[in-house]
Amino acid sequence: MTQPTVKRPVIRPLPERLINKIAAGEVVERPSAVVKELVENAMDAGSTRIEIIVEKSGSRLIKIVDNGWGIPADQIEIAFSRHATSKITGFSDLDSITSYGFRGEALPSIASVSRTRMVSRTADAEVGTEIIYEGGVLQSRKPAAAPVGTTIEVENLFFNTPARRKFLKTETTEARYLSRIAMALAIGRCDIAFSFSMNGRTVFSLPASELGPRVSGLLGFGKGMVKVSGDPGPVSIAGYIGKPDQAQSNRWGHFLFINGRYIQSATLSHAFGAGYGDLLPKGLYPIGALLLTVNPAEIDVNVHPAKTEVRLSQEWEIHDAIVSCIRDGLRHDGIIPVFKTGDKEPDIRVANRLAFANPETVSRQQAIPGMGARGFVNPEQMRELYSLPDRSTPNVGGESPAVVRVDTSTGEILDTPSAPTTDRTPELPATDSSESSLPVSIAADNIRLVGRFSDLYMIMQAGDDLYIVDQHTAHERVLFEETLRKIEKHQMVGQHLLLPVQVELNPEQFAVYTEAGQLLNEAGFGVAEFGGRTVRIETVPILLSGKSPERVFRKVIDDIASLKKTGYDLKKAMAQSIACRAAVMAGDRLNDREAVGLLERLLKCENRYSCPHGRPTFVRISRADLDRQFGRG
Repeated sequence: MTQPTVKRPVIRPLPERLINKIAAGEVVERPSAVVKELVENAMDAGSTRIEIIVEKSGSRLIKIVDNGWGIPADQIEIAFSRHATSKITGFSDLDSITSYGFRGEALPSIASVSRTRMVSRTADAEVGTEIIYEGGVLQSRKPAAAPVGTTIEVENLFFNTPARRKFLKTETTEARYLSRIAMALAIGRCDIAFSFSMNGRTVFSLPASELGPRVSGLLGFGKGMVKVSGDPGPVSIAGYIGKPDQAQSNRWGHFLFINGRYIQSATLSHAFGAGYGDLLPKGLYPIGALLLTVNPAEIDVNVHPAKTEVRLSQEWEIHDAIVSCIRDGLRHDGIIPVFKTGDKEPDIRVANRLAFANPETVSRQQAIPGMGARGFVNPEQMRELYSLPDRSTPNVGGESPAVVRVDTSTGEILDTPSAPTTDRTPELPATDSSESSLPVSIAADNIRLVGRFSDLYMIMQAGDDLYIVDQHTAHERVLFEETLRKIEKHQMVGQHLLLPVQVELNPEQFAVYTEAGQLLNEAGFGVAEFGGRTVRIETVPILLSGKSPERVFRKVIDDIASLKKTGYDLKKAMAQSIACRAAVMAGDRLNDREAVGLLERLLKCENRYSCPHGRPTFVRISRADLDRQFGRG
């Protein structure tokens, strides 16, 4: 039986037009990519004013107008040739790229999938030159009246690549991408005047300005933002970031730039959020812009034709530098306070200026004036809303309360006339709740425990203000800091089980155990391999001694795995998981003595305003707020 003859394929160069169309698939992913490439060309041309005009989310028209140097008439056609550029000339230039463009792919790629018209004139030319391409084919070239600079119009994008046009998102989605890239370009070069119009409506028009006003105007809606700056290690950092109440549910609100170039980096984006620590609840992300200056020789921008991905030789050093600068900026602005021994300002007053309003506690935004759309108190109004009177308010019930005096500058207990308190975790379940029916106060700041609600919230009074403390988040914060400190000092103590427990882990859990096994033992778990994916538990941390060993061990392993995926430090992940599992829960009744002990320990915490997950430990309702609700304002 004869074999069928197979025709041998012939190797040959692809036609130039086909090459450009293939390249367009990488460079021109969507209309926003066209805007980015053309505006970066305008910035490379020394422009001081750039206009971006878009119709029908870029599929009908993208128009960029600049007042840059312009293109000479004898070079305008060469500009549409593949790999033609004025940005680099030799191999050495690739090691230190300072321009936005350098590959020479953008113009021919864009022209190959659209109808492109360019009019450009240099300062020494009497007239400009108009050139038109359609589907990559030159249609006309002629002199034209034009101001100095370049105007480029891209119409009917992807008209000859229906597959790419079909996979564009909805107009609304593409408009979001366009707005984001326009904002990024404007933030990265605040020395250039920018205007952006879509469908005949001006989205923004910005004169050349300083970085602060531009970031605040575009991202902060005119609200004050936190300045971030520093020169730590291999990077110089300048920027402005939003306060915690301005956080969003996605990462679209933060922008990163390296040497003026807008970039995307999972590592550096993580650093952006990590700088806030526990100030941001889980699922919320900060807004702001950070402009990083790095030695060009330490960056590789030739990773992808879109040039938004870069490689950094000292990526993690830069990551840590960003985290450090953001924390310093928040401390300097008062968002993260620095407590010093001898500071006479009561901690509760600092806390009041930083407290978040819990949306689960306050059901309506109007319940507390100044509450933001996401349930956070507007920090612009914190100073006014959260001031405490200096006078004390007598006990409403007329009874003589048990008093615990605390030096709020250090958290030290000065005296306990009623009974000495111990530095132990409140026992759960609570002892007889009828042990004390009298309110208990921390008299140093006129704070008085006046009641409880739903066996979860402790209600305190300070002057004319009410403070509602979430016992679970407060206890979780206390246990987190105490546990982390003991882990770091190798002071965690385990409780031996009467009978050891064997636990079979799934492959992912066993991989986490293999990585964190030593730290688990340092945290109070006496665990060893028992063959296959089975481990043998002999001790558990004393904090968790009342829990099911098997269940709590699996939960801790799962928590560590989840937190590590977000870049969380392993020791912190361990401490957070243990604290969450050991903290008092809703329905666990604390007697007055245990409640006071918890408040004392909360005052000693480094961050007493939120739990490790970012949820607030307390909220405040002022007398003025209540008066307004009852029509007395």
